[in-house]
Amino acid sequence: MKRLFTTLRYTMMSLRGQILGWGLGIGLYGLMIVQMFETMAAQQGQLQKMIANYPNEFLAFFGGDANTIMTPAGFLHMYAFSMLPIIISIFSILVGSGLIVSDEERGRLDLIIAHPVGRSAFFFGRFLGVVAAMLSIHLMGWIGFSLLLGKSSLGVNVSQMMVPFISLFVQIFFYVALTLLLSLLLPSRNLAAVISGVIVVSSYFISSLAFMDDKLMTISKIMPYHYFQTVLDVNDLNLTWLFSLLGISVLMVILAWFRFLRRDIRLSGEGSWKFKFFLKPKRA
Repeated sequence: MKRLFTTLRYTMMSLRGQILGWGLGIGLYGLMIVQMFETMAAQQGQLQKMIANYPNEFLAFFGGDANTIMTPAGFLHMYAFSMLPIIISIFSILVGSGLIVSDEERGRLDLIIAHPVGRSAFFFGRFLGVVAAMLSIHLMGWIGFSLLLGKSSLGVNVSQMMVPFISLFVQIFFYVALTLLLSLLLPSRNLAAVISGVIVVSSYFISSLAFMDDKLMTISKIMPYHYFQTVLDVNDLNLTWLFSLLGISVLMVILAWFRFLRRDIRLSGEGSWKFKFFLKPKRA
């Protein structure tokens, strides 16, 4: 257990710059968004006339419509939370793809594992360190979105503002788990990051355009973004969606762990296509 916590602490320290950068960035964005609502509310009449001239498809793409855009949930979804899973997924892809394989491709992982740390302690220490970093980023973002609520006419309290961050965290957790698993299956970190990026972007666009076509709607249901929820009440959360996505994420982490336990550590540049999860490496 001590080895796990040592690895976790090291991982957190190595990510402190990213935690501050992403957390402060999202927090400042939240300050701006809440203040922007006051400006828009003061010009609501003119805004409604302008929105009435927008094509319905344009608003629907961003998850809004003329009737809900100035409601708290509708405003926050259209101007903030609809894009946050895509923005923060950059962090999840970079960190998830390099969680194990980064040290491996640099030729350092075999030296680290040579110490009495243990593969499981190393794996879960790294992974839990990333989870702690994600929690820190989301906490800083929530604080930023909540700071001006007391002086805002948005009509949302700090507890309600936390609810969409729960769904956002599960989305980012999914992308970290996906990229981590792909990084241990595919020949290189870069390939895992590219494939994860394609999944993130296609998930957003297909889910956003699903209202236009029944076939797209069917495809969107296998995409993670389809299950992202911007609601302000815990009772409005679809817990089946939330825990299903979380369960799939945990399963991918377990598969990645099994793969890490049963594979040889590659030296730099030794990528290969191997999908044997449960077979231990052959010993000479």
